[in-house]
Amino acid sequence: MRWLRRSLFTLAFVLPVSSVSASPGIDMLLDQLQHSADFRVRVAAALQLGKWLTGDAAAPLEAALDDPNASVRMAAAAALKNLGEQRALDTLKLHRTDKSESVRLQVKGAIKSLEEQRITGPKTKVLIKIGSMRNDSGVRSTKIESELAESSRQKLNELLGVRVLGVEEEAPSRLSKVPLVMVTGNVQRLTVAHQGSSLVYSALVEYVLQTMPEHSIAATVTGRASATASAEDASSAAKSAELRRSVLEAAIASALRRAPPALIAAARL
Repeated sequence: MRWLRRSLFTLAFVLPVSSVSASPGIDMLLDQLQHSADFRVRVAAALQLGKWLTGDAAAPLEAALDDPNASVRMAAAAALKNLGEQRALDTLKLHRTDKSESVRLQVKGAIKSLEEQRITGPKTKVLIKIGSMRNDSGVRSTKIESELAESSRQKLNELLGVRVLGVEEEAPSRLSKVPLVMVTGNVQRLTVAHQGSSLVYSALVEYVLQTMPEHSIAATVTGRASATASAEDASSAAKSAELRRSVLEAAIASALRRAPPALIAAARL
């Protein structure tokens, strides 16, 4: 089957009346870490990247272990410890002989923490409770809501330091101090339209993230995706359904790829 998928995303923070600054995106933080002439900006960027919930921040933080400023190198080691990315162990071990004693101590602590996590498992930074998953697209299918819930659960569980609670599971007492975020989802659009001799499948998914237990809305994440197929490609009900599922999956991935800063805001990390 020959068809083209295009994915777009938008990320919007819903802020309360009292102004709250949203966490900067990873691209901005990476630029600050790699290019700012002010070491204090690089330190702040490194520490913020340590709160990130994907492995995307690991390689830049590893590179920052070679920063000319010792404070930045310390911040990078501390951030790698907090990030919990096991792949950083080898690089950290190469920096055990840093010329700064303070950096060496921070590197040693990061190595110890990551090695312990190999045995105990990664540290849980955010607990997620999956809330209602709705289908407001107008498409009549009992599968859409379950597909949204299943795919959302799977992708959120892939984030570093995130644990998605089971449907009936309560937060374990040992994790009572870990912030809890409620994530609800909604398929707002799932359409197919003619465009010349082709068919265009489109999906729009929105997630709302709430800080618990207050149920205060902290952020929304929206994902869009579309796929163009020939009439032949979508000639049967089975092929059309598969295209629709693929577009929905792409919209979900588009939204949740940008979930980390929204989760950081909702969890108040």
